[in-house]
Amino acid sequence: MYCKLLGVIRTSERFELMTPGPTNIDPAVMRAMIRTTESHMDESFGQKYREVLDKLKKVMAVEGEAIAIAGSGTLAQEIALANVVRPGDRVLNLVNGYFSGRFADITQRLRGVAHPLKVPWGKAIKPESVREELSREKYKAVTCAHVETSTGVAIPVREIGEVVKKAGATFVVDTVASLGGMEVRSEEWGVDFNVTCSQKCLAVPPGLAILGLSRRGLKEVDTRTCEVSTIYGDLKEWVRLARNPLTGYFATQPVNLIYALDAALDQILAEGLERRVTRHRVIAESFRKAMTAIGLSLAAEEGYAADTVTSVYYPKGVDDAAFRRELSKSSVIVARGFGEFEGRIFRVGHMGIVNANDIVATIGAIERALRKMGHRFEYGSGCAAAQQELERLA
Repeated sequence: MYCKLLGVIRTSERFELMTPGPTNIDPAVMRAMIRTTESHMDESFGQKYREVLDKLKKVMAVEGEAIAIAGSGTLAQEIALANVVRPGDRVLNLVNGYFSGRFADITQRLRGVAHPLKVPWGKAIKPESVREELSREKYKAVTCAHVETSTGVAIPVREIGEVVKKAGATFVVDTVASLGGMEVRSEEWGVDFNVTCSQKCLAVPPGLAILGLSRRGLKEVDTRTCEVSTIYGDLKEWVRLARNPLTGYFATQPVNLIYALDAALDQILAEGLERRVTRHRVIAESFRKAMTAIGLSLAAEEGYAADTVTSVYYPKGVDDAAFRRELSKSSVIVARGFGEFEGRIFRVGHMGIVNANDIVATIGAIERALRKMGHRFEYGSGCAAAQQELERLA
């Protein structure tokens, strides 16, 4: 069978999808998704749905409730804020890239008062800046992205959560590019609404919006007296269904994607969260060292690089589209930069089921493409640097 990747005709569908979402999917997860579809109102599906939500609670480290519905990470962001923000509420939006900036847009759409606290792309939001702002004004909520997918920067959510909790604000955190790949302890870190999706570190096909509610977040939903602005995003109804999926009905769940999520969560829990986090960290460090070894610069502020996605600056004279097209000839697909980083970086997702072989193959393809495009470096030095780091996984 033929497939077309970035204009390159290949004779196989096999390739390394090294983007920061979607990611490569384990065959067992794909097989789970293609089983015969049950009715979303069937008792057996209700039992399965509850089991999946309980597994999600373990991965998200929440003690309130977990929700998985048809949608995307953007929908999860919007639903969380729709259930928290009322017209006129002041919201502090921590913005260090494209996706964290969406929270400010959503706040405004909900007729809340958005106050973006911005830093340059590639930089991290620091707890001190948040503390200073919260000491000046009273805010209903604070929003941020744990990992800013557009830049590859991870911010210190644990420390920021302590600041937010002391200020009495609701903490809404996007873990789209961290949950299932980096340490995330929602309840312990003071995260009231943890919003994410299926197609990144969880390694499930796109199509699920996922929310984790802490005990405090769940109480906020349960005690809300006014109607939210969206029927589909009314968390009171989704929590009601989650608590009693055998007899309840609210809206149709994406049945086959729930099967896939179930299989992926089983793999995550079987691997163990601590071991999974370590795997992501080692692979990320191997990739960063490889890029440095071949003379490339990383976009993330030192000390704040994510273990799930890395943004790499192009060397002088290398065209973005041409580079990615050359990479695709080796059946390796990476992501472009956008916004302030458009044309300046490429982004590599090393998350989900990625292993040492995947990352070494990716580094090798990057070396070949850059060499062909005129970048001068010690050929093979990237792979060598990565291999040294990957020995920690043995």
